[in-house]
Amino acid sequence: MINVALAGQPNCGKSTIFNMLSGVNQHVANYPGVTVDKKSATVKFNQHNFQLVDLPGTYSFSMFSLEERVAKSFLLNETTDVIVNVVDAANLRRNLYLTFQLLELGKPVVMVLNMMDVAERRNIAINVDLLSQLLNIQVIEAVGTRQKGKADILNAIERASQQTVSRPFRIDYDRFEPYIAQLEEKITVESTIARRWLAIKALEGDDVVLDKVGLTTETIQSLTEEIHERCDLDVDQTFAAMRYQNADIVYHRCVRETPTMKRNLTDKLDRIILNKWLAFPILGLIIYLVYQLSIVAGYQLTNYTWPLLASIKNFIVGFLPPPAMVDVPLFTDLSVWMINSTIALLNYLPIFFILFALIAILEDVGYMPRMAFILDRVFKRYGLHGQSTLPLVLGGAFVGGCAVPGVMATKGIADERARLATILTVPYMNCLAKVPFYTLLLGAFFADNMTRMMFYISTVTLFIALIVARLLTSTVLSNRETAPFIMELPPYHLPTVKGVLLRACQRVWLYIKKVVTIVLAVAVVLFALLQYPGVPDDTMTKLRAEADQALQTFDRNVKKTALYTLVDEQDEVVTLLNLYNSYKAKRMLTSSKEAVAALDNDFLNTNPHLFPIVRGKSHDEKTVNRAVRKLSKVAKKLQIEIKNEKITHSFLGMFGRALEPVTQFCGFDWRVNVAFLSSFAARESAVATLGSIYEKGKQERAETSIASDGAYTPIHAVAMLIFMILTPPCIATMVVVKLQSGSYRWMTFAIFFPITLGLLLSAGFFTMARSFGWSGVDMMHYFYLSVVTVAVLLAFIRSKQPAWEVGE
Repeated sequence: MINVALAGQPNCGKSTIFNMLSGVNQHVANYPGVTVDKKSATVKFNQHNFQLVDLPGTYSFSMFSLEERVAKSFLLNETTDVIVNVVDAANLRRNLYLTFQLLELGKPVVMVLNMMDVAERRNIAINVDLLSQLLNIQVIEAVGTRQKGKADILNAIERASQQTVSRPFRIDYDRFEPYIAQLEEKITVESTIARRWLAIKALEGDDVVLDKVGLTTETIQSLTEEIHERCDLDVDQTFAAMRYQNADIVYHRCVRETPTMKRNLTDKLDRIILNKWLAFPILGLIIYLVYQLSIVAGYQLTNYTWPLLASIKNFIVGFLPPPAMVDVPLFTDLSVWMINSTIALLNYLPIFFILFALIAILEDVGYMPRMAFILDRVFKRYGLHGQSTLPLVLGGAFVGGCAVPGVMATKGIADERARLATILTVPYMNCLAKVPFYTLLLGAFFADNMTRMMFYISTVTLFIALIVARLLTSTVLSNRETAPFIMELPPYHLPTVKGVLLRACQRVWLYIKKVVTIVLAVAVVLFALLQYPGVPDDTMTKLRAEADQALQTFDRNVKKTALYTLVDEQDEVVTLLNLYNSYKAKRMLTSSKEAVAALDNDFLNTNPHLFPIVRGKSHDEKTVNRAVRKLSKVAKKLQIEIKNEKITHSFLGMFGRALEPVTQFCGFDWRVNVAFLSSFAARESAVATLGSIYEKGKQERAETSIASDGAYTPIHAVAMLIFMILTPPCIATMVVVKLQSGSYRWMTFAIFFPITLGLLLSAGFFTMARSFGWSGVDMMHYFYLSVVTVAVLLAFIRSKQPAWEVGE
């Protein structure tokens, strides 16, 4: 196995090259201890197996961001045979800064000049042979978006893996050389990395390298102080200047640019997209289209996925031990609970796939960095930063993110005040796990206004985050250090269908794995908490008596028919009842005449004696059929009563009822309380719990069951939506908030402040809606208008800098 690491600066097209080389054979996980995506793939080429790893994009190994730390740690601690350095051919000079540091590692390096088509359009000619000679490495031209250069790259990797670096690349650091040599002698640790590179990074004070080679910070500090006294130079700035100077030399020797007065496509588009008058309307239009295409159009597709999932459920349930009237086996009860929990979430896969595909398109086109540039003008009024955009987008600014990577992405924000404010506001975004809950309630109560309601839900969270950020940065965070916002705007690119589909499939697969693992694990715990201690004995005795009475009524109604001998025993009655329920469930999902005929034939072959009763063609068959139909209604009614009694008297149900004195002002009953309690472990569990609680034994969607329950109105639904918008994130996010903020106090604040705010706003608007006779849409409209008004007013109010700060 040949281990290959792909490294490059952000926006160089590294992921596109990785997708081109790997195809669909990709594995997406996380690097140990962090939530940065780790993409890997195995590629077979000329009887060789290449293990490709796509490292996080980083500008250098000198910026202590999370991505830089992960990439550097991987190269230091993992076996790497070849490094493929992907470079933006149109910005070679800037990209060479990282290239030099990769070459100094002493590993075989292959340079891929990606986006050669962009360079050609800009009249940039690169002397590839001379560049290869100067750097002493193979240089390959490629256009990842057009699948050009794949074979050349794989051939270059194969050749590089069979070579050793006999003449490592070396930059003359002038007066620093004696100190580098001095540190080289002190490094005795065995490593496949060049000792010179380790010494350089140690001299720069890189804590990852210092831990690796066993040097102390005191040793490095004394050396840097000596350098400063003797040479009057700062180590970091001088190293950077020398690398840029060498990059400039290589660039001018290898690159020829032909100036042109004609603006390129990127410049032309930016004149419109970044126009101060048009930027925000365009941004709003893009967001609206994303929601319209993913949420609304995607929801329409669930009309086709739901019958499929229901059929799968019926198929699985057919193998489970059947209930005996009202006595449902525990294994069957648990299995049905797990199935309902799963399909309640998997039914929204069309929405997620479309959403992820649209986000991938925006990323590939190059609009995401421009969105950061546009929003920086707004964010700075609230104490945030243009770099806050990526964490907020990852957290769910476009609906469908996750707060965990969103919070982790704040590590790269240099502005300490904005970083902490972003950490505490990312959880307000609409993470992927909240989308099923939103869609459930919107489908149940606002099917005709889904676009408008979803637009309110998805955009109001950003205004809430701005308000909270302004509150924090004007008070407890006002004395934290700040830094300017600097970012690069990449050229526009046309996304590839393959790249978009790959990324969408990867993210959907991660969601499926989460449902199968975390959510189902939570579902088991919730099942136990909702199952025990069980139905009180007196209630169970009463319900059993009703079941016995129903069986006696059935017996009286069918006793005079010629078919009575088939159902004169209770076991036979239960068998007929289960057969009737199973057929009806499958029949509801069968539409064509051919499919119905096939279904009837299957049941007839399996149950030749009882199935004619289910079809009910003769007089006696119709008589027994009517009796079993009534018995089925009674049995289902009693099963639901037992289930509700069990949940009512369960541990979680008791806790949910204990909260009713508070949550009643929001319109929440104990069942809603139970759903929200379950969501703190994993947001998806709210839908899974509601779907299972309201499961009525019918082949209908969860939203249909909730809407037909009668206990809730549209204003109840909006109160639930407001609370879900403001609820604190899941346990995993809370842990990450603690890690990134370094404070249990901030974690506690991130838990209880949103709960308090959510209860107050839900109760306030629910009360006003009932007092003024608002509809659900009106209630959401006024809530949205109020939040936006407060946010806009804060933007025009100068914040006062207090002379105090709460300690950590």
